Amino acid sequence: LAGLDGRPDLAGELRRRLLIRAGDLTRMGVPPTATPVAGQWLADPEHWRDLGRRLTEEVTRYTAEHPLAAGVPVDVLRHRLDLPDRALVTALLRPPLRLRDGLVTAAGQHTLPDPVARAVDRVRAEYGDRPFQAPEAHHLADLGLGPREIGAAVRAGALLKLAENVVLLPGAPDDAVRVLAGLPQPFTLSAARQALGTTRRVAVPLLELLDRRGATRRLPDDAREVLRPPG
Repeated sequence: LAGLDGRPDLAGELRRRLLIRAGDLTRMGVPPTATPVAGQWLADPEHWRDLGRRLTEEVTRYTAEHPLAAGVPVDVLRHRLDLPDRALVTALLRPPLRLRDGLVTAAGQHTLPDPVARAVDRVRAEYGDRPFQAPEAHHLADLGLGPREIGAAVRAGALLKLAENVVLLPGAPDDAVRVLAGLPQPFTLSAARQALGTTRRVAVPLLELLDRRGATRRLPDDAREVLRPPG
């Protein structure tokens, strides 16, 4: 109170309130001349820098607590930082943090827990020489790879999910294009399945993935042709 002299003091109000909407400042008789950090929100600069540091710490802490999670929900971070608006969380994001589908992640922050990494190593050892055969769901479960573990492995780039309970090693698509490029063009699903030594359960979603990537093209008669062999 000793520092209040009746004159508008934007910096002082921000220091006292930390976060405040521009409209609230206007009603108080303080011109909101600072640049908002998000929407109508203005922030004390030092507090805003501290929030950015704490946000990074909270993402790191949550990732350690939930190693199989796809990221940190925005609302979790909002509550942990005691912020009044989700938009403030988004405004605080700086690389390597990023927002996708309502989840905050750090680029490259996909270290697998040891049990999951060992299970993936088992898959690699068992299927490395038959890359187009997918483990059955019960075998994945026996290895300790349930839906959450598979999701974490896919995000880490250790597995490729083609469909529900259909996973391959990540290099399978490029290997498949090399095999398919050696077939007479165009080729049928049956010819592709036989050349790859796999089942329809794998061949169908694998070819659909290659179509989406532009490596193959599906023709009107349902045959396909290779468009872009891998380098």
